[in-house]
Amino acid sequence: DGYLAAAKQILETSATIRAGIEAIPELRLLGHSLIVHAFTADEFDIYRVMDFMSKRNWGLNGLHKPSCIHFCVTYLHTQPGVAERFIEDLQEAVTYVKKHPADDGGMAPVYGMAATIPMRGMVSDILKRYIDKIYEV
Repeated sequence: DGYLAAAKQILETSATIRAGIEAIPELRLLGHSLIVHAFTADEFDIYRVMDFMSKRNWGLNGLHKPSCIHFCVTYLHTQPGVAERFIEDLQEAVTYVKKHPADDGGMAPVYGMAATIPMRGMVSDILKRYIDKIYEV
């Protein structure tokens, strides 16, 4: 019963968040999932939205081909007011990025550069070497 109740709360919260993303005209949802929402923007760098949201302590993940970010709704997000705060922060992020499209800092430049490399294997090689380097003994 507890599992079913938690699953119901996650699905309801996820539907609220999806509707909130859909209500932001500058964002475009990709696909349709019950709990993972991937979205992009055609007018600005979506990775800058990810950077803004990170500063608000939201854990979004950047993806490539197409350039987008995604968010997975979990049980933690079902707490009262969390979905609404996510949507408000996302709207603020979009507004900010539209007004400041070239702000420095964050991961946006890295994701943007990686997305433009035509040889996809090169990105993997660089990331493997980076991981090797940071865990070097």
